[in-house]
Amino acid sequence: MTKKFLIGGLFIIMLASYAWGVAEAPDPTRITCGARLLGMGRAFAGLSDDVNALFINPAGIAQLNRWQLTSMSGKLLDYNYMTFSGVYPTNFGNVGLGFSGSNIGGAYASKIVDGTQNTADPIYEFDMSLTPMSYFNNVFMLAYGQNMGTMLAMPQFKTLSGPLGFTKGFNIGATLKIFSSGLDGGGITNGSGTGQELDLGLMTKVRPWMNLGLSLKNVLPFSMGGKLRYNSGHEESYPVNVRLGTAVNLLGKNDAIREFGQNLKLLLDLETYPTRQRYPLVAHAGVEWQPATLITLRVGIDQDAAEDVNGNVATVSNLTAGVGLTYQQFRFDYGYHQFAGITGEDNHFFSLTFGLPVEEIKRDYITVTAPKDKTVTMEAATLVAGQSNDSKVKYVYANQYWLPLGKKNEFAKLVDLKLAKNRITVEAQDIQKKSLEKEYFRLCRLRTFPDVDAKHWANLQIGYIATLGIIEGYPTGSFKPEGNITRAELTAVLMRTKKVTGEATMSLFDDVKLSHWAAKFIMPAVKMGVVKGYPDGTFKPSANISRAEGLAMVARFSNITLEAGATPYLDVTASHWAAPVVKGSYRAGMLQFLGAKPFEPNRKLTRDEAVEMLFRSPYVQDMIKKDLLNWETY
Repeated sequence: MTKKFLIGGLFIIMLASYAWGVAEAPDPTRITCGARLLGMGRAFAGLSDDVNALFINPAGIAQLNRWQLTSMSGKLLDYNYMTFSGVYPTNFGNVGLGFSGSNIGGAYASKIVDGTQNTADPIYEFDMSLTPMSYFNNVFMLAYGQNMGTMLAMPQFKTLSGPLGFTKGFNIGATLKIFSSGLDGGGITNGSGTGQELDLGLMTKVRPWMNLGLSLKNVLPFSMGGKLRYNSGHEESYPVNVRLGTAVNLLGKNDAIREFGQNLKLLLDLETYPTRQRYPLVAHAGVEWQPATLITLRVGIDQDAAEDVNGNVATVSNLTAGVGLTYQQFRFDYGYHQFAGITGEDNHFFSLTFGLPVEEIKRDYITVTAPKDKTVTMEAATLVAGQSNDSKVKYVYANQYWLPLGKKNEFAKLVDLKLAKNRITVEAQDIQKKSLEKEYFRLCRLRTFPDVDAKHWANLQIGYIATLGIIEGYPTGSFKPEGNITRAELTAVLMRTKKVTGEATMSLFDDVKLSHWAAKFIMPAVKMGVVKGYPDGTFKPSANISRAEGLAMVARFSNITLEAGATPYLDVTASHWAAPVVKGSYRAGMLQFLGAKPFEPNRKLTRDEAVEMLFRSPYVQDMIKKDLLNWETY
């Protein structure tokens, strides 16, 4: 090549790879990454959910469970851009092939006008004596992607499945790139070159609705062949590129922050070139909104670095937009992308993709026979059992538990339950770990005590009250259901129910000192009118409370309407001081445990009876319905 001749417009190709004063070769995949990606700011490292992952993050092709093909065409400043690529899934990982290229023809060489005075800013003119010039820059790609969970499930990796079991949602990928570049015409000789490079990628699902991706492009060292070699002997390197991205599903039918009929994704990538000292950290941001199955709208901001005539490097932001039209397995994508420094130039790109997953009609891949939804249990674990109905089902999980399939495709396993609310997701997956079906089961586990037998008449009531944290057991772990309850203990139970405690600042009763453990409950209870003292100025906190006194406290606590007149119990006449309380409480359903037995107002109230009265009160029933039995909150 002679220094006298230059190609008019050749340096536009450097939009794909800034030289920064170093001999660097341009990588065409920087622009030819698909119209979908260009429309949303080239933010794709954390999503990479289709065949275009070859160009950004090869780990993404591991997510595909069916073969896909795509092509793209576009034009920028008379340069033609074209891509073809495809991915084919296998039982040993997914394989991808791709081609990406740019070319231009008919450019005339130029020469410095004779007699130019300013050597720093020479004047050029076309040299019509030379043949027109042409340029091409192509890359052929061979990619591989694998889900680590699938790989470790293979027999040859069984020994690693335990120590590395966390890799279920972890994908890896690599792309070998073979470059071919050529410049001829205009008196140029030996203008062709070939080279190779290597891209690596990682992806992981940190939340059901959030992915992280990392891609390392052009990591093959120069000494190991990571370069472009011209026939003339000239060599150029491909700059190392590091990109970290995230994808968040805000809206969607599955695996989204909010389940909704429309899909809305937010994407953000951060990109840098470690070997370019002056290249800043740039961002790629995009939004993809699918309001209906047939149409997808996209917008984005694609940042890049630009060098002005003075050699200053600055970050520029290019606006992008696009639309996708989907019909069954086909998708047509249009992308518009601004490029800094090219004013008045429209940049349009078009892609056609085949092999997209078609939303299947819901079918029963599995039948779950246990547990039952909306179950209240006092067991520490529940049996998850059922059967697979389709050969596509290779894995079944219940939350984090793997349920191996038996010879008849049956599965069964005990799954631990935490106290109170539990949501069990039984999921069927195919060989690629793609979800085929999910079924949800909600279970409420109640607290138990070793001295409260399952056949105890108040077992369930004690379980509810203890699970809500209203009443506690003893330090030994026992509950002592038949034990008597004191006035102080019942006062504390009632105040805990409404989560009311106060700091004891003054002594209301002669026998309740400020240091008494129940003083902080007694003071607010007195102010609320729930408890009363005796005429002699005492409270008798340690005294065992009678049935009539205990019922009166619970009735006042629950704002039970008092009713005068005869009660249903012969031993509580209309003239008895507790008659209005007993009659009102009976009508409210708080005395079901007595049946046809007498009330016995002076009998000492036991702990299980106190729990029963409180459990049947309208206040606690409403509390249970809004908390433990509010299945929508599971």
